[in-house]
Amino acid sequence: MDPIEWSASVYAAAAAIARCAESQEELTRLALLFTQLGTTLSTIAALQALNQNTAAGDAAAADLSSL
Repeated sequence: MDPIEWSASVYAAAAAIARCAESQEELTRLALLFTQLGTTLSTIAALQALNQNTAAGDAAAADLSSL
């Protein structure tokens, strides 16, 4: 799926969820849930990549001192 199709799909999902939300509070809670989910998944993916690089002996790729 190309980036434009991906963005359109995400927008369509957000619009469908917004239409089904029963209140502004529910919509806000869903937005917070998906934000936390995305952040947590990104953290897990980054840590997995660091662990793989470290296990493969690539210490420079796992060095976080420049952050």
